[in-house]
Amino acid sequence: MADGVSTIKIAETAESATHPVSVDPSSRISAMSQISIDESRTRATYNFMDKRLVYKVIVDNIDYTPENIVDLDYITMEDNFTHAAFENRQRRKSKSEVVLKEKSSDAGMKVYATTISLDDIYIDHTYNTEEGVVEQDVDLGQAPSAFYLPKMHPITKYPPEIFVVFKETETHYLYELPRSAFEKGTDEGNIVEEENEYYQYITVGKGRNRKMVVEETQTPQRVCQTRHTLCVRPKKKNAIAFASMWDMHDTYARLAKIQKEKEPDEMVMYQSAAPNLLRKKKNVDVDEGRGKTFDEIALMPEFQDAALLVERVLAALEYGTAQKTFRGLVSYDPLSMDLVYIYTLQPLWSFECEETVNRPITSISFNTKNPNILAVAHGKFGYADYTTGLICIWCTKNPCKPERTYRFDDAVTSVAFSEKNPNWLACGFDNGDVLILDITSYWVKIVAKSKRDTNPCFEPIWVTNWRVADSTEYVMTTCQDGRINRFTSTKTHDFICTPMMRLSTVEGKLKGLETPKTCLMADVPITRYPAALCMKWHPVVEHIYYVGTDEGCIHRCSTNYLNQHIDVFRAHAGPVYGMEISPFMKTLLVSCGADNAIRLWIEGMDDVILTLPCSAAVYGIAFCPINATVLMSVSGNVLSIWDLRRKTHIPCAEYSFPGNVILTYVKFSPSGDNVFVGDSSGRVHTYHLEDTPIPPFYQNKMLDETLKKALCTRPQMLRQLEKLEKFRERHSNK
Repeated sequence: MADGVSTIKIAETAESATHPVSVDPSSRISAMSQISIDESRTRATYNFMDKRLVYKVIVDNIDYTPENIVDLDYITMEDNFTHAAFENRQRRKSKSEVVLKEKSSDAGMKVYATTISLDDIYIDHTYNTEEGVVEQDVDLGQAPSAFYLPKMHPITKYPPEIFVVFKETETHYLYELPRSAFEKGTDEGNIVEEENEYYQYITVGKGRNRKMVVEETQTPQRVCQTRHTLCVRPKKKNAIAFASMWDMHDTYARLAKIQKEKEPDEMVMYQSAAPNLLRKKKNVDVDEGRGKTFDEIALMPEFQDAALLVERVLAALEYGTAQKTFRGLVSYDPLSMDLVYIYTLQPLWSFECEETVNRPITSISFNTKNPNILAVAHGKFGYADYTTGLICIWCTKNPCKPERTYRFDDAVTSVAFSEKNPNWLACGFDNGDVLILDITSYWVKIVAKSKRDTNPCFEPIWVTNWRVADSTEYVMTTCQDGRINRFTSTKTHDFICTPMMRLSTVEGKLKGLETPKTCLMADVPITRYPAALCMKWHPVVEHIYYVGTDEGCIHRCSTNYLNQHIDVFRAHAGPVYGMEISPFMKTLLVSCGADNAIRLWIEGMDDVILTLPCSAAVYGIAFCPINATVLMSVSGNVLSIWDLRRKTHIPCAEYSFPGNVILTYVKFSPSGDNVFVGDSSGRVHTYHLEDTPIPPFYQNKMLDETLKKALCTRPQMLRQLEKLEKFRERHSNK
């Protein structure tokens, strides 16, 4: 540097190699002033750019200085800036800040502006951001526009030749049948020839006349437990909890203030009658009803529930072994060498108490949801007897005392549990009344009751059962005067009676059992309507049911025909006391009556299939649920066990009850191992059936073969049965 003039040396290029470059002295002052201005404007640029802005490149009085590559309008942060609060470098000030500072400096005030003004930011949306992007050598298809569909050019011509190349794929063998033909004379051929000769001998030759015995075998099931089935022990840890006396006091005080919600009365909620005609629900405070003496405490439901559980525990001490046998926990070995088919009945217990002594049992019903609970109705056995009604609810866990006892002024003739509401029990009485009890209550709680203005029956109700149609459950009853009525519960706790059918006396010759021709009587009979003593619904067709009468006929009726029956046949020479349908053959019906006989019928055939003789009038019959050919009957004081595939002229086993009692009821448990028997003295006996044949695997086939063997002396009936089976098979396939 000399005389205040500075010379800036610039790297020479090919074009300016012959032209020296220097700085004009006249422009030095302007350059220095320009440098001072630019120096204030470049406060926020990078460090490596600060030194570059001080210099100017002038060639032949022409400014060739390169422009700044950093746009001063867009300030960038340095890489070492971590946060705005820790920034120690002064940023570039906008023009508005500089003017504001100059104006405020005269007034002696310090004005601090923001780091950046939003008004100074300008974003050009038309700026092409794809400049400088290097295209890759990738064959990309052009994306279709979002505003129009691509144009599809029609095919104008087809290629003249199409080349198709066929290649053989790998062969996969899905099924391979090995050959069964061998060359004669070889070892394999000799073995096949011997097998063919033996097959011809046992199928066509003399070997087919060999003696064969049909017996059943069963492989015992053994459940094995592995370590993979064991549960993993849950993880535990210690925890601490603390509650002071004040916390407990506040908690109980808060619970005492909470009032129990009042349940709305169904009658008031759904009835549209005047409020003064409705029954008001009584709101009894729980605390007010509590007593201090034993007589008051014993009537409370809480005390009754506690006593019920204690009685069950005490009964388990006495009947523990019997209850294990009843529930199948103690089973016999079916592969035992000393197993003899003698049909043994092992007594377990009897349901009886002081209140049921000498009260004949008229009906028994098992709960539909819990088979351990049964309702026993006690009434009168003779028509002229007079007694009050009693219903006992028993449980197999407590054979000592009934868990519920309900007393009525009239004799109870029939009971039945509801399928939809298991706690509802429909009851029929000797005077024709029908009502529904709620057995959850320890006292008589009537849900619905029939009235004389709607119920025309004044005779005993012999059958009471439930039926569901169109999601509505109703009660069907049969009466002594031949009426079959339908009772529907309403929201006003009443039963609306609808007549469904009334049976009439059958005259003339009937199909079924042939009876001697009766003598003509000149006098007029008292009634023209026989009593409906038993009723059974069809297991397949929902609207069809069978009704047995006291004149020995079985009527086939339908809910769609209210004035006449569909079919009728004579089953017994006296009253029909019971009917059952086989659980393995839906078309097989068995009936029992006062003519000391049990008869089997097949739907579609007019004649009786099989007749089992008994010593007295048969009051009950039951099919075994696990063995298709075993059934049980009660006649007089004798309990008979029948096995149709062994013998039909006499029972396989008989058990006589001591005393002058008459057995009135018999039923198998769902497991098929236990039997319930009711008598006229008010006792329900429970037995365990042992030493019985092993149930066959094909139950339907075994029962069908047994019935065909019984018809071997009647070929016409056998041909009719085979035609009926073919017709039903063809109809079921369609």
